[in-house]
Amino acid sequence: MIHALFAAAAIMMFASLARAEERKLDAPFVGEGTYSPTTGCKKLEDIQNGKAAPNIATYPLTLTREGTGSWEGGCDFEALREVKPNVFEGKMQCSEGADEYAQTVTFTRLDANRIEVKSGTEALVYERCKGLKGKVER
Repeated sequence: MIHALFAAAAIMMFASLARAEERKLDAPFVGEGTYSPTTGCKKLEDIQNGKAAPNIATYPLTLTREGTGSWEGGCDFEALREVKPNVFEGKMQCSEGADEYAQTVTFTRLDANRIEVKSGTEALVYERCKGLKGKVER
């Protein structure tokens, strides 16, 4: 009987993980690769090449097709709509440490290698990191 309960619990856990994975939304307007504000690409290259250890001081803000990230958390796309050409509104599910919250972010494709990311009154321009060999892990 106990084995059946453990098996049922395991099935429920895997089913909920699969549903969570299904909910991940891809943002094709971002394109391939990783984006980061001004000096972020150099920081990511240094981490990837072993010149710096990833930590709160060295890991920059990032943007990929999956969402935004930082050392302490990030945001996943939950919903996405194009509000006008090259301007997208993303409903994001975010976490920072133990805090979780929803946020609406506007993404404006400036050119092939730059995207402005705006939340409320704050905006940053992210540029495509061209020197990376793949995704840089935290």
